[in-house]
Amino acid sequence: MKKTGIINSEISYEVANMRHMDWLSIGDAGMPVPAGTKQIDLALAKQTPSFMEVLENVLQELKVQKNLLG
Repeated sequence: MKKTGIINSEISYEVANMRHMDWLSIGDAGMPVPAGTKQIDLALAKQTPSFMEVLENVLQELKVQKNLLG
């Protein structure tokens, strides 16, 4: 069993399988998600976990490249 880093198996899987130029979006409740887009709901209660808690944990394991489009 994984003891450190992202312990949510769905997020851990997605981060581990990301390659160059792949995109990951993190949003709060109510963020529109296009049909056919994989969605992982982490909500335990309103604003739990917070956007920043999720972002900080994901950034511990995910190498983010500079956005070349913007």
